[in-house]
Amino acid sequence: MPAKKCNIMIVGFGTVGQGFFELLNSKKEILGNRNCEVSEIVDIKFGIIKNPERDVLKRIGEQKTVALSNDDVIKAIKESKANIMCEFTWVNYRDAEPAFSFIKAALESGKDVITTNKGPIAVRFKEMMEIAKRNGRRVLFKGTVMAGTPSFNIMKLLPGSEVIKVRGILNGTTNYILTRMAEGVDYPVALKEAQEKGYAEADPTNDVDGYDAAAKAAIISNVFGWNYGMKDVKIKGIRNVTREEAAAGAKLLVSVDRNGASVGPEILQNGEILREVKGVMNAIEIETDTLGKIYVIGPGAGRMATAQAALTDLMEILGKEKSLN
Repeated sequence: MPAKKCNIMIVGFGTVGQGFFELLNSKKEILGNRNCEVSEIVDIKFGIIKNPERDVLKRIGEQKTVALSNDDVIKAIKESKANIMCEFTWVNYRDAEPAFSFIKAALESGKDVITTNKGPIAVRFKEMMEIAKRNGRRVLFKGTVMAGTPSFNIMKLLPGSEVIKVRGILNGTTNYILTRMAEGVDYPVALKEAQEKGYAEADPTNDVDGYDAAAKAAIISNVFGWNYGMKDVKIKGIRNVTREEAAAGAKLLVSVDRNGASVGPEILQNGEILREVKGVMNAIEIETDTLGKIYVIGPGAGRMATAQAALTDLMEILGKEKSLN
């Protein structure tokens, strides 16, 4: 049976978009997706690239491009004949724009959507899903939590199992900082190290003040039907955590259940699995009614890790599964 034909539009061709393009092309044969092509790339910096060749990453900085406005991007989305849009633009926790408008345009023009952008899922989930339902399309967003490492999607392997509570270390930047503080390094030094290594932005607010983790808390709550927006999450960051608290097991912990969602430093006890998660690694603890607590530990960010999440979502849309044999 021939593979399903699909044309993919990539919107946002930065680190993640480029990683996805590279990963898709390198894995197409293994996955049986020879008929799956990137038909166009749309980026406010690089313009519109139709039918990109495999070596587009080598040539992207050499060719003349025309910068696009957000309206130009929306127009390109509506006019595109692609049946799947992958949205990899920047995050905005205020109103989720322009990503939300890009996703809306894609859904209303008959495209399924894959996004790694936390903004629309954390801030405007209900509105977005209503648009998707109205148009008979899907929005998948695995990459918004723990990148390509299994997280909430692991429950698809456990039919009938109900989620009672979710806890997790879902921000690698703060986990790195707290790990170094537990080793005796002061907060400002640990933060500077994280910035030098590329784990933290020049403005680390979203990470150290807990907003990135809060967005993930909201996303998890939406996945499991508890329906908290980001505004509903109680947030406390790590700026005031001491070295002594870090050494005692303090972690920036996401906690979500039907009674509420929170993010904040919490001292975990010896023997707790989450306490042993070091450096930039992420971990999630899902408490279920049938298996008790399930743990998954792995990378939660990065070019290829996030691209893997988008590839996972693509395979779900195409209705394929890689054999475990």
